[in-house]
Amino acid sequence: MTTKSIIPEEYQKMLSRVLPVLVFLLGIWYFCIRILGYGFEFLPGDMGDSRFINFLLEHGYQWSMGNADSFWSAGFMYPFENAVALSDNMIGTMPFYGVWRLLGFSHETSYQLWWIVICSLNYWSAYYVMKRWFNRWDLAIIAAWIFAFTIFNLGQINYMQMMIRFIVPIVLYSGVKMVDTSRVKYLIIFSLGIVYQFYGVIYNGFFLMYFSLFVVVAYAIITKKYLFFVPFFKKQALLFTGATLLISVLAMLWLMQPYIDMSEQLGMRSYDEVRWNVPVILSFFFASESAYTWQILNESCKPDVPIWWIHYAFPGMIPLIGMLGIPFFWIYWKIRKSDISKLTWAVSIVVFIVFMGFIRTYDGQTFFALFFKLPGMGSMRVLNRFINVELFLILILLISLAVKVPRKWSILLFILVVLDNAFVPSRVIREDKAMISDRRESMIELIEENRNDEHIAYVVIDSTQTEFFKTHLDAMIASTYVPLPTVNGYSSGCPGEFGQFFTEVSEAGLTRWYKDSGLDSTKVLVIQK
Repeated sequence: MTTKSIIPEEYQKMLSRVLPVLVFLLGIWYFCIRILGYGFEFLPGDMGDSRFINFLLEHGYQWSMGNADSFWSAGFMYPFENAVALSDNMIGTMPFYGVWRLLGFSHETSYQLWWIVICSLNYWSAYYVMKRWFNRWDLAIIAAWIFAFTIFNLGQINYMQMMIRFIVPIVLYSGVKMVDTSRVKYLIIFSLGIVYQFYGVIYNGFFLMYFSLFVVVAYAIITKKYLFFVPFFKKQALLFTGATLLISVLAMLWLMQPYIDMSEQLGMRSYDEVRWNVPVILSFFFASESAYTWQILNESCKPDVPIWWIHYAFPGMIPLIGMLGIPFFWIYWKIRKSDISKLTWAVSIVVFIVFMGFIRTYDGQTFFALFFKLPGMGSMRVLNRFINVELFLILILLISLAVKVPRKWSILLFILVVLDNAFVPSRVIREDKAMISDRRESMIELIEENRNDEHIAYVVIDSTQTEFFKTHLDAMIASTYVPLPTVNGYSSGCPGEFGQFFTEVSEAGLTRWYKDSGLDSTKVLVIQK
């Protein structure tokens, strides 16, 4: 018996409009509010990388308001230039932060609201695409919950920027439609969508660019539409095609040139360095410490590797089974001669190829060597982040198979998904918002009380602080509010001469930086705590 015989059609239409909104609100409460606290008492993530992302958002906002002279030279690691290009830049989603600042919300509250907006966009983009693709609003809700509120995010919550992936569903959908229809509008969405993802977060930009191209090629081959792109260059579409490609190239040049300059200045990572960060099989079962249903996986599946904290790669058991089960699906489909769609075949092939490229043996053997040769991939250090894009490919595969499941079973599937991603908020990495706000205000006050017109920069040395990044970030965040740059600096890298000061925040390291950078120490305000 189908759902249609149980629930009248007019009620089904009402449910299709109301339930996605109710489930979205439930997800925001369950995933965001429970972590932030009902009074927004907590900031997600730790005192390091999470606050660094907040700093970048604030710097971008101040720059857009005309309060900073340069976007790329953000006033840290002074006088080193283009320091923002040492890491992500956050310019793509800065407006989602800046609007809250314009409305009068504080530095920290705007960050919390920015995160809620990102999670909201992840949900609605996944829902919209899945509903449009498979015409099943119930399954679209399930896919959107997994994509927006997945437990994978909790293992990565220190790296808040990695949650920016709401354009991923739209790009993958437009790529497939581009092959199906040869319509230039899908080329425009596909191309500009990839560019926007780079502006959102560069890691996901590279993963989306390559994985979506893999899907387009695989789908074109399977559907035998090898020349789907020819109409883009015919007279009636050529202007739009040319403008799209030109805008995409120019936008990418503006964004990537500082990173190219930085790589030429500091060099790229070697393959031997990076390959040890490729996930091992246990990484895919290594759940967040906040997991409820899968807490045992956190306790028993921690990989025996030196930098274990960048190996959280558990996407939830349902997506994991979907990814690992692909060879068995192929065998089953072949034996049963199943009527599997060309899209399902193409996506399953790409999901499997990507997975095989991002797994290694404990002695360092991995197919990642092939991916490493692609432009830009050599700049990446935390490689489990490929799951951010791979996850939606897995969801396409699973939903394309689930369309054969009667709608009456959707509630059971949804319950399983919620249990699969269940977590305990008190075990999530988060910090007290009032404490962080007090640190910011007290640092600003301390600098303002001691600076004078002769100072060209300031530096903070805290001999009582054992965690160097806290001191650096205290100084950096204050620099967005006072008219002086700071010598302190925290990012994913630094110039070699800065290294001793970076890790020690000591007078010895500072003296070396003075010498190597040519900075006049007599004009630097030194704050010792």
